[in-house]
Amino acid sequence: MMKPSRSILLALALAACTSEVPEKQVAAPVSGPLHSEFEETDEGKSFYGPFVAATLAHHDENYTRAARYYLDALNLDPDSQFVADRAFFQLLYAGRPDDAARVAAEILAKPDAPQDDLIRMMYVLEAYKRDDWPEVRERLKASGNTGFSFLVTPILQAWSYAAEGNRGDALATLDALLSDPRLKGIGEEQVAYILDHLGDYEGAKAAYEKIVAAERPTSFQPIVSYAYMMYRAGFKADARAFLGEQTARFGDNGFLMREGMRITAGYAPTQDTSTPRGAAGSVFYGLGTEFAQGQSMQAGVVYLRVASYMMPEVAETYIMLGGLLEKLGIHEAAATTYSAVAPTSPLRELAELKRIGALRAAGDGAGAEALVRSGLRENPNNSTLLATLADMLREKEQFQEAAVRYGQVIDQIRQPGARDWFVFFARGVCYERMGDWAKAETDLVTALRLNPGEPSVLNYLGYSWIDRGMNVDRAKDMIKQAVEQRPDDGFVVDSLGWVHYLTGNYDDAVTELEKAVKLEPNDPTINHHLGDAYWRVGRKIEARFQWRHALDNGPDDKERPELLQKLQEGLPDLS
Repeated sequence: MMKPSRSILLALALAACTSEVPEKQVAAPVSGPLHSEFEETDEGKSFYGPFVAATLAHHDENYTRAARYYLDALNLDPDSQFVADRAFFQLLYAGRPDDAARVAAEILAKPDAPQDDLIRMMYVLEAYKRDDWPEVRERLKASGNTGFSFLVTPILQAWSYAAEGNRGDALATLDALLSDPRLKGIGEEQVAYILDHLGDYEGAKAAYEKIVAAERPTSFQPIVSYAYMMYRAGFKADARAFLGEQTARFGDNGFLMREGMRITAGYAPTQDTSTPRGAAGSVFYGLGTEFAQGQSMQAGVVYLRVASYMMPEVAETYIMLGGLLEKLGIHEAAATTYSAVAPTSPLRELAELKRIGALRAAGDGAGAEALVRSGLRENPNNSTLLATLADMLREKEQFQEAAVRYGQVIDQIRQPGARDWFVFFARGVCYERMGDWAKAETDLVTALRLNPGEPSVLNYLGYSWIDRGMNVDRAKDMIKQAVEQRPDDGFVVDSLGWVHYLTGNYDDAVTELEKAVKLEPNDPTINHHLGDAYWRVGRKIEARFQWRHALDNGPDDKERPELLQKLQEGLPDLS
């Protein structure tokens, strides 16, 4: 999806002065002594259990647990403004916006409520989502002239009038945006959406065409919304032609193509901006994506959560959110977020694949594998799932089943091309580790033919040949090519050092293997190799040190007895 231009949205956000709110409230764990109010209201100390648990969960970035425990603490101490504030932000951040809105209402019902834009915004949106338009206006009025109101109030207030059929007040309210050069583009979009909602086809048509005529529209969303309006009004051929022109204009843009297919098939676009929720939700989605791409990813999470509150059916929000949470290293929450994509969504398969990746990153390999196998029961020929399962099995050194799964993927490839190199390479690795060199060599050579310059293949095949005394000169050149491309990869540099060792160039072997050990200081095999090279150049004390270090770093069952023997006896003399 193309988002509103960064300059406009960032100007909007900076004018609102809201970018720091989520960072302060969500990012920083609680520190220092507990407020005296806790001591006064919790003589039996029952409050401290959930509060401390919430604090620890917050510190560990487990926002789901933190939200639950803060809510428990709030139930025990409903008058604590501090805990209510923390509970609100954690609930919103953890993807529980309905509960966050309820807490916001409780916070603002108390005297001396904080003037926090985000809390007040959720309070307004709670009424907005219930279609209680007079209440929306009352709550907006109570919010005062804050950064939040400057940012969102004109849009929400305009839609509160539009939803009641009040065209005049709806359009007049948007003058606050239209009169500001920084916000004019956003205001023009909302005018088009409101006229569309009110059924003013000609007025909306003129507004949409003004936006579309721009050399670089603020967003692709008005293009989609205009096409959908034409389609709904019965101008289906015109809608198709318009979508075709715009898709070609923007280089077969994936968002336009996908949304165009939905519209021409008779479905509403993913974000239906002709509705109050869709129009408002698109604003929060745009803000969330802008923050996510800037220096405030946590603020991006918060605003995307707000967007999902307004538009829970929009799959793109969960895809964007999940990716953002993964960047922040919160993989478990990302997996949960991906699972919110509806089974009927065209993005469901993508979401499931991302969910699998998030589970693996979170260390839940069993959960990821179970999800893959469940998907394969429904669709046994899904090549992406088959390849994913094969990768997971290979990483667990279950090479036999992994090779079978890779084979199922290869069987579906009609004409192998450059992009297919990895599946042949991976199956070749499995065969090599199983001891079936004939099959391994065939696959590795195929992978090299499909992608001749790939350093992984150059290194693995070259090393395998050298280790077997095969194609030595060619293998040397291949490994040198790999090192040129990956000079900071300790395993590739190790291969070059080991080539020198196996061909009797021990001084060169020491030079390269010392580089490899610096790059991968705790790999047992690289330390083992350097120990052998040191021994051959007469540096026997250093050789034993490297062998002992290799032994301490957990060598496999084959390598361990070799190291023990070398520590006792050294290497045999060359004859």
